[in-house]
Amino acid sequence: MKIFPNKGKFNVFVIFLILAISTSLVGKLTSTYDKDIVFKLVVIDEPSDKVIFDKSHDSVLLKVRGYGFNLAKYYISTPELKISIKKLKELKNTFLWNQKDNFNDTKLNFDSSVELLTISEDSIFLYFDQYISQKKYIKPNVVISYSSGFDNFKTVFLSKDSVYVQGPKDVVNKIEYVESEKVILNNVNSDISLKLNLIKPAYDNLSIDINSVNFELDVDQYTEEVISIPVNVISSSDIKFNYYPKELFVKYFISIDQYKKTTPMDFRIDCVFDENQNFLRPELIKQPDYIKNPRLSSNQIQLIILE
Repeated sequence: MKIFPNKGKFNVFVIFLILAISTSLVGKLTSTYDKDIVFKLVVIDEPSDKVIFDKSHDSVLLKVRGYGFNLAKYYISTPELKISIKKLKELKNTFLWNQKDNFNDTKLNFDSSVELLTISEDSIFLYFDQYISQKKYIKPNVVISYSSGFDNFKTVFLSKDSVYVQGPKDVVNKIEYVESEKVILNNVNSDISLKLNLIKPAYDNLSIDINSVNFELDVDQYTEEVISIPVNVISSSDIKFNYYPKELFVKYFISIDQYKKTTPMDFRIDCVFDENQNFLRPELIKQPDYIKNPRLSSNQIQLIILE
């Protein structure tokens, strides 16, 4: 049994079906509707010295009126309702949107084809923090393992030793420094020169004014030297005493280029007199800044109280 006796009747049926659907669709698109639609809140015109870190509402329910084809776009993706900071009242660390003062301005989000009827919220609070910029020192995270007989004897050179961090006041004040990405160097026996990328602190609404710095470090071959230094005993007492030894050896590492540079005048060893002790503890209180790993030949000085 054939449902359609011939192809011509089937084509007529399809045409009438399409016309019926089209007529219904056009009717719906050209009719006026009042619809409740959720809009996402978007803040615009933020001042340069403030940052919005929270809102009382992330979205609001709006009742709008318009033709079906004008409202259809709101169902394709979540629409946005833009709120300009310039139009809001500023309270303590808060911007306030309210129906009485801002409803008419909010209606400007819509053209003449869509009318805003109501907003579900009477008030919307936008919480802000003061935006500041502070200088923070840069901490290079470079791990160096030297070849035998090599080390560094000078300070690290950075093309910039600090960076400006900009963001909310409370957050910026928590930051002590900005660290670089970690770099590991092994078996180093020559000067180091590399670019270090900086890591932005892990907080929202932060920025730094530079993203990298140049890192340079001189690497030298070194030798171990030994020098004899007199021991000074500091005393404000009238008690007569003697001590031994009168000198101690200081061993240290120094760059081969500078090993002839040091003299006994570059060092000082002091002990503090204590009549209740048989031994005093020597301390190396002065040394050149271009040596490394200084060690005393003894960690005690014998004290002899004279009658």
